[in-house]
Amino acid sequence: MRLPRQSHRHAGLPRRRASARWAAALVVAIPLASSAAPPPGAVAGSGVTLEVLVPPALMHAIEGINFDLDGTLLGTSIHGQSVYRIDVGTGRVSVAVGPPHGESDDVAVGPAGTPAAGILAWTAQFTGEVRIQRPGGVPEVALPNAPRVNPIAFSADGRLFTAQVGAGDDTLWELDPVGGKPPRRVASGKGRLNGFGFGTDGRLYAPQFGTDRLVAIDVDRGEYTTIATGVGSPAAAKVAPNGDVFSVDYLKGDLWLTPKSGAAPSIVASMREPIDSLAIGRDGTVYVSNVADSSVLAVDPVTGRSRTVVHGVFTVPLGMALATLDGAPRLLVADPFGYRFVDAKDGTVTRPNWAANRGASSAVAADARFIAYSASGSGRVRQIDRASDSVVVESTAVGTPRGIALTSQGAMIVADAREGRLLRVTAQGIATLATGLEEPVALLLENDGVALVSEARAGRVTRVDLANGGRTTLADGLARPTGLARLPDGRLVVVEPDLGRVVAVDLRSGARTILATGLKLSLEGLDLPKNTNAGVVVDRDGTIFVACPGDNSIVSMSIAGGRSIRGKSR
Repeated sequence: MRLPRQSHRHAGLPRRRASARWAAALVVAIPLASSAAPPPGAVAGSGVTLEVLVPPALMHAIEGINFDLDGTLLGTSIHGQSVYRIDVGTGRVSVAVGPPHGESDDVAVGPAGTPAAGILAWTAQFTGEVRIQRPGGVPEVALPNAPRVNPIAFSADGRLFTAQVGAGDDTLWELDPVGGKPPRRVASGKGRLNGFGFGTDGRLYAPQFGTDRLVAIDVDRGEYTTIATGVGSPAAAKVAPNGDVFSVDYLKGDLWLTPKSGAAPSIVASMREPIDSLAIGRDGTVYVSNVADSSVLAVDPVTGRSRTVVHGVFTVPLGMALATLDGAPRLLVADPFGYRFVDAKDGTVTRPNWAANRGASSAVAADARFIAYSASGSGRVRQIDRASDSVVVESTAVGTPRGIALTSQGAMIVADAREGRLLRVTAQGIATLATGLEEPVALLLENDGVALVSEARAGRVTRVDLANGGRTTLADGLARPTGLARLPDGRLVVVEPDLGRVVAVDLRSGARTILATGLKLSLEGLDLPKNTNAGVVVDRDGTIFVACPGDNSIVSMSIAGGRSIRGKSR
């Protein structure tokens, strides 16, 4: 399941005919062991020490999950545009279908002993297609032109069903991946369905998304029967072999049991929200996916105890800023599923509690009073008062917001990549500060009146006078630069994502020094615009921190002769 945002279509597949408050009690901290080794494939420049702060992870959000015929868990990702294979014993993750064809929100596999045996089927929600891959084959389109297509499931006899969610008529379809018959409309206008599965009685069990109800559907007659109410905000439902129905509350993280006996539903276990989907293993273990953390848990349905199968902390780490949490210095990291805080010494990641993904972000800024952020997907700019945890400024009028910064007076300065503008955004409205920029992405304030801007399309960094819009080129000939930071010696740190490179630029001489190469900085293969911020910050001791969206890691760099606390503590 995924909240609506912009779609990025892909071509080339053959078509089948036919929030949180800031009290410590309200956040979850996930300790991670930082590594003294450089990231795999990365090369540090001369005199640079390169280390991993937050380790890499393969999955970029994990949404629908289901088991393959061999007992391997399959997981889907829209942001990662991939279908993943997950070994539930070891937690090892690999790619079953990669970008861009693997864009997926839910997945199903044709059951053994049927003509559909082994057919992999998944829903490309934003592209609006159901895709399949036959054993030994390549991806193909089974249903085109299906906006917001979401859940998918095979029946025991190999019939395939999918549904559109929030696309006007909320249609449940039957598809024929074997014989090529035209899609059959089972029902329309009976509510939004989400992650669903068949029971032993042949009915399709589903949550009616946006309600507290579960329904059972006769797929031949199109009849819906309510089987449970009061089960929170269900996002997925699956049926155990004995007929019991398990469902997950997306907003609260609860796993619910609705017994076949007709007894009242009850909560089996409570986990970190948001829980997107579930799958039931052969031994009865219930596996659940946490979409925001890209993690998978295994739950014993008898005891309610859970264990981590796949550990994760990000969807995609993007823009960064320096901040504090409970008075301690932290890195503030933007993420499409909510910004989070990272301890720069040990890599501990803290995510504020889920509040309908209020913190969805691609660039962030912070001071003692406010957190400000922009989201590349929704085009939203927000400012939150940290003391009250309330939104004090919100705007969707920026166009294509990217970089963001806060002045000493709390005003937001925002880069509009599409219109080539810098804007001041306050509760009183929006004012244009500069125009004529070529795809401005990252912002760095020298003071309240001067901003440094990376112009991706122009390949340069520009100093902008915010009083009159005047511009001076500081560095050009760069490869689509995004993130910017400043070293204590005055040099500018620039991220060149497409080259996997971070460089330092001496603004007096123009000399450039490669700090690191081979970093996973590119957004290639991710469902994000290429001009989304790639984060970099420099702390007061000169340590550079870089967010690597390609592998969900954060790395640190210390330059010889610098005053790095992190380096001294080792």
